[in-house]
Amino acid sequence: MATNLTTSICGICDFRQVTKPSVIWCSECDEGLCQDCTEHHSISKATRGHSTVSIDKYKKLPPSILAIRSHNETFHIYCYKHDYPCCKKCIVETHNECKELFDIDDVVKDVKSSNAFVDIELTLAEISGNLKRIRKDREENLTSIKETREKIESEIKMTKLKIVSYLHKLQEEKY
Repeated sequence: MATNLTTSICGICDFRQVTKPSVIWCSECDEGLCQDCTEHHSISKATRGHSTVSIDKYKKLPPSILAIRSHNETFHIYCYKHDYPCCKKCIVETHNECKELFDIDDVVKDVKSSNAFVDIELTLAEISGNLKRIRKDREENLTSIKETREKIESEIKMTKLKIVSYLHKLQEEKY
């Protein structure tokens, strides 16, 4: 996992003794890139196919996700026994006894069309709809509470005015 310092400063510029802030994170290069280096990174033959994400999004990822990449290598194999993606070093160090190792490209190739993925998408869409409805209901409730409060405050003022008027009337009758 990269430290906060390595995500904040462009790795290429830092190597050249220049300090520039990172705007994207390349998970395959495992370093942050400034705006200028991002442009070169995206057109260079060796790196144009790399997946990048904005630094803000990268910093919001949970530590458990950031820690997955343990050897600074690309995942090539998937271990079904441990339900974990592996690089070549992981296989040698931790998964050498595992029998259910498969090429990660074969494992993920049909993920988007799988029933489980479709079910998850539908569930997430339903949850999103529910959250929107709950938010709308809450906003309506807050508006209703505000209106009710204003109505009650108005009624209190009117009652107060009536009481004060009545007390003035009683006082005048006494004299």
